[in-house]
Amino acid sequence: MDISRRNYLKAMSVLSFVPLVAPRLAFAQSRRDLVIGVQANPPQLDPLRLGTNPTYRVTANIYDMLIRVDRRNGDRLVPGLAESWKQIDATTWDFVIRQGVRFHDGSVMSTEDVAFTFGPERMLTEGLPSVSFSRQFFSGLHSVVAIDDRTVRFVTKQPDPLFEFRLSSWASQIISKAAFKKVNDWDKWALAPVATGPYRVAKVVAGDQIRLVAHDDYWGGKPPFSSVTFKIIPEASSRVNALAAGDVHIITEVTADQIPTIKGHGGLTVVGGAVNNIRTLNYGTHAGPLKDARIRRALDLAIDRQVITEQLFAGLIGVPRGFQWENYGDMYIEKFPRPGHDPEAAKKLLAEAGYTGEPIEYRTRESYYTAELDTAQALQQMWQEVGLNVQLKVVENDAQLFAQPNNAIFNGSVTSLYPDLMGSLWTTYGPNSFIRFQAKSWANAEFDEIGAKLVTLTDRAERRKLHERVLKIFAEVDPPSSILHETPMFYGMRADLGFIPHKTPMMDFGPFNVQA
Repeated sequence: MDISRRNYLKAMSVLSFVPLVAPRLAFAQSRRDLVIGVQANPPQLDPLRLGTNPTYRVTANIYDMLIRVDRRNGDRLVPGLAESWKQIDATTWDFVIRQGVRFHDGSVMSTEDVAFTFGPERMLTEGLPSVSFSRQFFSGLHSVVAIDDRTVRFVTKQPDPLFEFRLSSWASQIISKAAFKKVNDWDKWALAPVATGPYRVAKVVAGDQIRLVAHDDYWGGKPPFSSVTFKIIPEASSRVNALAAGDVHIITEVTADQIPTIKGHGGLTVVGGAVNNIRTLNYGTHAGPLKDARIRRALDLAIDRQVITEQLFAGLIGVPRGFQWENYGDMYIEKFPRPGHDPEAAKKLLAEAGYTGEPIEYRTRESYYTAELDTAQALQQMWQEVGLNVQLKVVENDAQLFAQPNNAIFNGSVTSLYPDLMGSLWTTYGPNSFIRFQAKSWANAEFDEIGAKLVTLTDRAERRKLHERVLKIFAEVDPPSSILHETPMFYGMRADLGFIPHKTPMMDFGPFNVQA
């Protein structure tokens, strides 16, 4: 199959008619007002209510955690809002907070703010908007108490081998207790949260932009930019034109076809690559043809990933060995096979399942992911070649993507938030995940039992065995999704910006990541 002459040529033909002119944004010696052209923005900014790639991208600049991940030095865990911490016993941890940290409203962070962040008014309480998300990450938390003005004590229900990772990751962003209680409205708060990060929220315009301004009292140093604006430009070619014209300084979701064009323009470059995220196809398995695991496996075997990665992504990304990441360290199963391409085996499975051409809906957006629609059209053709009747449906938003009844294929991705199954697959597919609550597309009792064990299991060899069993469940026994490839995140940008992307969907414009 040759898919390189498809819609990509249409998009690039539009680009070819627009001359690449010299950027018209000139920078003085003072700090810059940075503008990023993005394909989408999150509808709100509360990490206890949403965890998508656009959300990760923006909120990395708004919030801090007690423990910071040093992305520029091997992802080491280093002091963040906590100066130090120690484990008192198997279930007790004491954190000493950094002194003099100021929130975006100028108030000073206290141990009461930390305790409130993890307390019952913010998480784990039935009826709160945050209950599902907080349970994904902190279901094992028993209590958080401010012991004095420097120390916060965390007590878990059982030993937690991943506790330090949890406090460096999603859902552990520290907020102002007073500011949250003053707003007293979860929806309003989600559009103007008060935290400690290098930038504060100045404006959120749905469908247009999110503007952040420098928090000059930032504990980590002066923010490199005076403001950071995430401007929605849905079309990939339009983002390139905006970058070339100087209307924006960085663009996201650069396609392989666009890389030579951008690099060929003076003063511009392309950075980035594959991140710790896997592009997936999710399956609605509770009814319809996809209820049969053999049909899901047939869909998987019909996919020629080499064609997709080479022709749509110029071979710049690869295909992972199952639902895992190399950052797992000793939990990484090196010999687990990559998903294969076997059309004849796919046809055999369809025959065994008694499939006779019943239509299967496939929901996709146009450009939420890099080359999303082109990939979807290529997949539809591959499935057609083995006898699968997949009907493409282009949708505009999450509500349409997860519409019920959800007996469809729908696009997605999985991020490794920290190096363990519990920081990736559990948060995406577990009992409190969006797959269960929003998409309502899959559930598996054995997976839930394994996850419950992994919450407290400290034996590394046993954890590794359970990791491998989950890989087999996802690949063969009861697949909730199919792997497509590593998720690429390429950025076109002004060559003099100093921005260094790391292997996450987050765009960090703070002083720890950008050289002023």
